[in-house]
Amino acid sequence: MSQAIDNLTSITGRVLHRTRHPSLADYDLLNIVIEHAEPVPGRADLLSSQLGKEIGVTVRRELLGEAQPGSNLRCRAKRTPDGAMCEPYPELGNFTVIP
Repeated sequence: MSQAIDNLTSITGRVLHRTRHPSLADYDLLNIVIEHAEPVPGRADLLSSQLGKEIGVTVRRELLGEAQPGSNLRCRAKRTPDGAMCEPYPELGNFTVIP
């Protein structure tokens, strides 16, 4: 059995597509292009390698408000076996969506 790596990366990206997550009821899946990524001190950085690429990011729906294609997302996300996931309950200042 493999152990998950404790990881977290601060990412910023442009939203290309938004849809309901296929298996998590209170979450949406965003396709974004990663425009900026930086390590979070003390945590492994597993997402900076995706800079300039389109990835799927799972986000708790309540955080997204009216986010739509063209919006900019900034969050701290971890890489999971199912793709990237933003922190579900971020501290103040660690999550923004700009229309």
